[in-house]
Amino acid sequence: MLAMSEAATLADHFLADRHEAVASHLASHGTRLAELIWQPVPAQLPDSPIRFLLDYWTSLRPADDIPQASAISPLEMRPALGHILLIDLLEDGWNGRFRLYGTKIAEMYGRDMTGRLLSDIDGGNYISVFFRALNRAICLRRQPVYSHHEPPLHVSVKSWRRLALPLAGADGRVTRLMVGNVPGDWRPPSLPIPK
Repeated sequence: MLAMSEAATLADHFLADRHEAVASHLASHGTRLAELIWQPVPAQLPDSPIRFLLDYWTSLRPADDIPQASAISPLEMRPALGHILLIDLLEDGWNGRFRLYGTKIAEMYGRDMTGRLLSDIDGGNYISVFFRALNRAICLRRQPVYSHHEPPLHVSVKSWRRLALPLAGADGRVTRLMVGNVPGDWRPPSLPIPK
């Protein structure tokens, strides 16, 4: 219950653009939120795979809405392959199942999460709560978001640069996220991966 209460509070912070409160949440766990940008433009994205995904998402976007999940094509996403997560959202965005977990992401995280739930990340710890709250806010805002954060110490990279793009189901609700995730510099993990 505490995780959902914490997630609800964080989602409120994301919705109200209280980035300092989100950064404080991560800092209380020894990590850092370096940047958070709603509706980024390509010039604000430092990595070509996520710039490509933003351009691709925009090309599929109807006027004043978000693209349909059924419109995306794996063949058209080749320039970003290995860096892509597809997340089928559950529980109105409070959870999700990894439909696709990019190979480069799995290599740096230390496991492939395909088929697993967001709530399974690191045994449901603070980073899982962070992502679940952010995904809930994306469902409500219906906007892309770029984040740059430090992961927990068991992950073998110093940071992740991440672009999450909402996709609509047949009923128009946000039902899936297409995420580009690019690792920062490598570091030796200092803790084992939580179960």
